[in-house]
Amino acid sequence: MTTRFTLTLLAALCAMVLTGQEYQELPLRDLSAFRPNAGNWQIVGQVQAVLDQDQALKTEKGSGVLANLPTAKQQSELFTLLEHGDLDLELEFMMARHSNSGIYLQGRYEVQLLDSWGKQHPTFGDCGGIYERWDDNKPEGQQGYEGYPPRLNACRAPGLWQKMEISFQAPRFDQSGNKTANARIIYLRLNGFPIHENLELTGPTRGGGEAESALGPLRIQGDHGPVAFRNIRYRTFGNPPLVLQNLRYEHYLTEKDVVEPQGLPLQSSGPAAQLTHEVINLNEKFLLRFQGELEVKIPGRYYFDLNTFGWGQLLIDGKPVLERGPWERRSSIELPAGRHALDLRYTKTGAWFSNGLGLFVSGPGLRRQALHAESSLPPSRDVSNPIHASFQPEPVVLRSFMDFQGWSDSASYRITHPVSVGFPEGLSYSYNLGNGALFQAWRGGFLNVTPMWNDRGDGSARPIGSLLPLDDAPLLAVLPTELAPWPAALPAEAAFRSRGYRLDAAGRPSFEYEAYGLKVTDDIMVLDEGRRLERRLQVQGTAPLGLYCRLAAGREIIRLPNNTYSIDGRYYLQLPAKGGARVALRSSGQGQELIAPLDVATQLSYQITW
Repeated sequence: MTTRFTLTLLAALCAMVLTGQEYQELPLRDLSAFRPNAGNWQIVGQVQAVLDQDQALKTEKGSGVLANLPTAKQQSELFTLLEHGDLDLELEFMMARHSNSGIYLQGRYEVQLLDSWGKQHPTFGDCGGIYERWDDNKPEGQQGYEGYPPRLNACRAPGLWQKMEISFQAPRFDQSGNKTANARIIYLRLNGFPIHENLELTGPTRGGGEAESALGPLRIQGDHGPVAFRNIRYRTFGNPPLVLQNLRYEHYLTEKDVVEPQGLPLQSSGPAAQLTHEVINLNEKFLLRFQGELEVKIPGRYYFDLNTFGWGQLLIDGKPVLERGPWERRSSIELPAGRHALDLRYTKTGAWFSNGLGLFVSGPGLRRQALHAESSLPPSRDVSNPIHASFQPEPVVLRSFMDFQGWSDSASYRITHPVSVGFPEGLSYSYNLGNGALFQAWRGGFLNVTPMWNDRGDGSARPIGSLLPLDDAPLLAVLPTELAPWPAALPAEAAFRSRGYRLDAAGRPSFEYEAYGLKVTDDIMVLDEGRRLERRLQVQGTAPLGLYCRLAAGREIIRLPNNTYSIDGRYYLQLPAKGGARVALRSSGQGQELIAPLDVATQLSYQITW
């Protein structure tokens, strides 16, 4: 085993959903999923922010989008008919410029929604913050307490769609109605970045009332400004946990990574209180077999996550749910109510890495549950001791491998010749030296270089922050016609050759390469205190007929005022007001593309904002 296996395990654990239960959609065909409300809440088909006006949204008729358009007389809050306890919630939202709203879990605990774009040091009152509690009896200036700011500002620009994911645990009460445990935010992700984890909420936030209970509706603030929502999905929990009982273990000696005990010498056996490798005091050359009964009370599809630092196998009722394999794996099985025979094998022959055994299960109304002892599954070394490359007073330039998944949700792959650049304003991007593509940008921290520098490493690094995937296709291409498809890779006749990069007096890199007989200079710089990137492309030489530059690709590209385009509602691309290149918006296999001819022009520039 290598460190690469440890890091693969870490990535899988970080990406793991907490349950196998399917999400339910909150219907937005009409307002029937909500309690009666004033006319400021509407179901619409399309929505756009008016970018040069405060608190202004434009809508079009249709369905699928919930919009709050408050007036002086109509500014009510919105409550769902759904009442929830434990809940996973996903939604997309759009803020008008300088607008304000909030989502109250159970109608009591507010997650703030705000146009916080570009703010360097967010507080509890910024987007994604958990709003403070309030006590009028405290001295002036001390009434507010226990507000939680987001870990970093992951907020997008006004008018862009943003995604929020919340996993919430409701407060617990005994049979007499006394609270026995506080509510918790298990995690809250904003635009893909975890801004809160494992937060305890000792009581309702300000505006959430005083009483708490096991159930309550979702409540959306409607009196502070325009906001829109779409793709609201949820799953609720509350079914009883599974019970693993009558558990026994067998310990065998083995020199090979096998999971079948037949023919191996038995070393010890006996009852086990829980699944744990700690029934023995060895770290190599063992096979542990656990057999027991798993009691299922609610029939349905159950998802099992098996974690073995080594090799493992899981069988239920004699049928393999997970065949022999290493490290973290996942599968599911339909189980009727009743008791089921569980058979788990764990083999480890190497001593240079730690022991680890864990089994998680999730299913209908059941949040991910550990069936193992907590001490049996230690964290990976790079979880407890991460290595981060940080911003400096001047730009930081770092080479590494980079795993990349584009905007089209295609499979991820490894880019082998990227350069990542981090600016002191808190903005970063990655550039592919192999084809001239600006393939991602992000705000937050710079790079997690643990995979590259921990132990033997694998040469890769990961962005720290809210990531904006762009495109890894070549920037330039020669097309026989304006309708010809854009190439996924540079053809041989492009004769592409990277010339690396030069640093200017401020430490900013300028990338240079040769392609199609041309010398290309590609400058990417930060503007407006980290709110925008500007890209300037200069071409020297005689451009071949049909040379084009692809500025953007997406599922839907919408032209806005001021020579601006919205790319899937994920980011804006703006061309110069005067003297800019002629551009064409065309259909492509995956949606639309914005291209510009370069067979006459020698330079091109544009800005991206997100």
